[in-house]
Amino acid sequence: MVQLTLPIEQLEKQLNALSERCKVLDARIRQTENHCFVFQVHIFPKRCLTLLGYIQQIQHTVQSLQNALTKNLPETLIEYECTLFVDQFQVLLQLVQSLEKGKAEKLYKSYSSIKENIYQQLQKQYHYEERLLNMIAEQEELIINADQQQKIGIKEKIEVLKGRYQKCNTYTQMLEFKLQDISDE
Repeated sequence: MVQLTLPIEQLEKQLNALSERCKVLDARIRQTENHCFVFQVHIFPKRCLTLLGYIQQIQHTVQSLQNALTKNLPETLIEYECTLFVDQFQVLLQLVQSLEKGKAEKLYKSYSSIKENIYQQLQKQYHYEERLLNMIAEQEELIINADQQQKIGIKEKIEVLKGRYQKCNTYTQMLEFKLQDISDE
């Protein structure tokens, strides 16, 4: 258990350092609904008008990762949370570095209504995928202490959930490609 908490503490230290840099920048820059930093929805599910808002989303990811490690949830869920943390941290760090160099203007973005609709759909898909992964993990926890008859039912539920996740993930990828195609035009 000590081995698992140590890396989380290091992640939190790095996040705190980035948070301090964000506080300084938030005091200097102003964002509005029509003039703000926009990230891909699979990285940050919510738009924020402050950099610290994005820090809070990263902190939520760290908590989810810690929870997954503590409960010894399936590796796919832990990998998902790790990848999400790395992606979130990296993109926010790049933004902070650009802002510190005075290159903020070209980083502001706004979406067209078509893009916005796809963006909203993607947001729902990512949340649904995460819920499905959590439901699978819960069922896998239940199977450990179940008797033989219960195990059969639980295994069937897991297979159904995995099928739903596969369909959901396929649709999510299609939306990501659609958003990319619109962005490339």
